[in-house]
Amino acid sequence: MVSFKEILTNVDDQILKGLILKVKNESMKKEIFWHDLRPHLLELLKYDEDVFNKVLLLVLNKKYK
Repeated sequence: MVSFKEILTNVDDQILKGLILKVKNESMKKEIFWHDLRPHLLELLKYDEDVFNKVLLLVLNKKYK
């Protein structure tokens, strides 16, 4: 499993980096609600499905480094 750092290092697209960081930051909150995270995940999915799959695995496993 790759890390957020590895994903961000391998991404040159600034918009994609922003979407990844939005998902990461929202998912790190103590009180995480699906309705808060869902729009950010959908944006990421529409922009890059491969990166979405990697990020989703990290979020589900709570691997934020």
